[in-house]
Amino acid sequence: MSSPFSRRGRIRAVSFFAAVLVIAYGVAIQERYRADQLQRTVANTYLHAFSEVTASLDRMDAALQKGQYVTSAPMFCSLCSEISAQATAAQMALGQLPMANVELEQTAAFLATVGDYAQALSRSAALEGTWTEEERDNWSQLSQAAQTLSRQLDELELALFDGSFSIGDVETAQARLSATAEEAEEPVSGFQSVEADFPELPSLVYDGPFSQHLTGKTPLALEGLEEISEEEALSIAQELLGGEALTAEGAVEGNIPTYTLSGETDSGWRTVSVTRQGGKLLSLVTQGTPTEQNLSPEQGVQAARTALERLGYGEMGESYYSLQSNILTVNFCALQDEAYCYPDLVKVSVSLADGSLLGFEAQGYLTNHQERTLESPAVSQEEAREVVSDDLSILSVRQAVIPSQGEYERLCWEFLCETEEGSHVIVYVNAMTGAEEKILLLLEDEHGTLAM
Repeated sequence: MSSPFSRRGRIRAVSFFAAVLVIAYGVAIQERYRADQLQRTVANTYLHAFSEVTASLDRMDAALQKGQYVTSAPMFCSLCSEISAQATAAQMALGQLPMANVELEQTAAFLATVGDYAQALSRSAALEGTWTEEERDNWSQLSQAAQTLSRQLDELELALFDGSFSIGDVETAQARLSATAEEAEEPVSGFQSVEADFPELPSLVYDGPFSQHLTGKTPLALEGLEEISEEEALSIAQELLGGEALTAEGAVEGNIPTYTLSGETDSGWRTVSVTRQGGKLLSLVTQGTPTEQNLSPEQGVQAARTALERLGYGEMGESYYSLQSNILTVNFCALQDEAYCYPDLVKVSVSLADGSLLGFEAQGYLTNHQERTLESPAVSQEEAREVVSDDLSILSVRQAVIPSQGEYERLCWEFLCETEEGSHVIVYVNAMTGAEEKILLLLEDEHGTLAM
């Protein structure tokens, strides 16, 4: 016979578990409500971001259409600024969508290109006061493309709001991206339809990073050179580096195809890249950090110059250096007719423990180096000085070739200046037009110099 205590215990136990179930159910309801609320918040965020994309694109489209009828440089520059601003706003909003920057790859590239092209035309119009027929034709084609894209995204926005299309989450976007060929034969919608029907764009050749002239650019310093074998690359590297024991690791593709070689040195494990065309040293990286500093930065610069000469580089000018963890990295560039050719950049890193070579990088040099035809400056040094701000004291001046944003080149007068506070500034004045091309702020400390 059960005792009253055990019977009351069972009742209490049942009551306790019933209470736990009720509480658990309540918690589950609460969590489900929070999850639904979070999902609605995320969905609303996506809708808002997409609305920002379409609104910015609509405003960019309007500015492009207006630009076809503009006749004055100030108004044209104003429209270019509007286009650039709206392109940037649309890109930022596009980045808030899950995977949309991948699914809408062409759209993102179009926004970046149009914004940059508008900035380039604005700079040109500010200097020359007009634009060419080719630029007008490009502008007209970009305007037509923007109208088409704007209409497509407006229709997609309506589909989002009426529920016939959903942006969804990352998993949904990934599923769309990984659709099989059979699935791709089905009618597409949403982002896929926008990309599939993307309007044709003109080939833009201008002074900017999206210019057509940069596509497939071949290294100028390697033009006409024969391709070498892996064995030849190994022999070249060993000769350049004083007979170091290196092992061939195979070929590597890229903008500059290379052979990779590696081996153990007194300074640490070393990896070397030699170009397959011409057998030129592209890069050298040594693992490990020197534990002491026995050389001054000035002695380190001389050690870097000595290493550079040993690697076969003749007349080179040094610009600035940086010092970190007892490793000094010096920037060198080619010299021609006493002009510093900054596109032809070589970086050399040496140990301040013993001056040994630790690093080398010559991508800029191999890509851009050539025998240039440098015209005599149309703007004298004295005339160029008038362009420099009166708030700066000029310390030195020399000629320099600098790259533009689109990897064209400008012959300039380079003025090293000092501010009233004692900091240093470099001003580049175009030696052919007299226009200010670039201003760099030099941040200098015990670790070297950083140009901004």
